[in-house]
Amino acid sequence: MRFLVMSLCALAALPASSSAQQSSRFSATGPTIQSAAVGFRRAEAKVDGSTKATAPLVRRHQGQDVALMAVGVGAMIAGALIGDTPGTIILIGGAAMALFGLYHYLE
Repeated sequence: MRFLVMSLCALAALPASSSAQQSSRFSATGPTIQSAAVGFRRAEAKVDGSTKATAPLVRRHQGQDVALMAVGVGAMIAGALIGDTPGTIILIGGAAMALFGLYHYLE
């Protein structure tokens, strides 16, 4: 166990010691505008008439379709647990709701 911990510490210290052996090129020190930005950066590209980007179609209300499917499956499970005639009615209603949500999701 002690050997495992010692080897993990040695591996963790390895990148820090290897950077000391690199050539000593100095870069600009201090804060810059680029380092102050937070988030992802997009490379600027020149766009003209020959470079057309086609955006995929945005589907709206897709979350409602997924919610209908989830609630329908939940109603099917509840109907199966309830049993008898009321459970069968809830199960069939849940199946109809799940299929309706699936139909609109795939549309």
